[in-house]
Amino acid sequence: MPRLSVWMLRLSLLALLAGAAVGALLLSGLAGPARHTLQLRDLHLTLMLFGWLVQFVLGVAYWILPRYASLPERGSARLAWTTFGLFEAGMVLSAAGVADPSQQTLAPAGRLLLVGATLMFAVMLFPRIKPFGTP
Repeated sequence: MPRLSVWMLRLSLLALLAGAAVGALLLSGLAGPARHTLQLRDLHLTLMLFGWLVQFVLGVAYWILPRYASLPERGSARLAWTTFGLFEAGMVLSAAGVADPSQQTLAPAGRLLLVGATLMFAVMLFPRIKPFGTP
């Protein structure tokens, strides 16, 4: 398994644990005032959707999609790692924006980075999608 996939899967499982913990806090009713509940709900959504689900799917897709016949077999490693870094930066910015609502530009900037990095990763993986048996 490529090292990038390993890191993406590990971090996606950490996001799953963190998202489940935030979800449990929301379900327990101990989240506090309504505005804190809304902030935690946004954090829960970001962790579960992007941190766990999208990152897990992208990590598995990078690993399992057919490789190119020539080197580099998975395309540009530098582009893949850069996209991964942008994705993780988006996660950090989104979480920081939710944690500190006075910084109103952090969460939207983080989500923009998340969506952009996801699209970049999908564009990078798209040429590797081909019918079964095609070399």
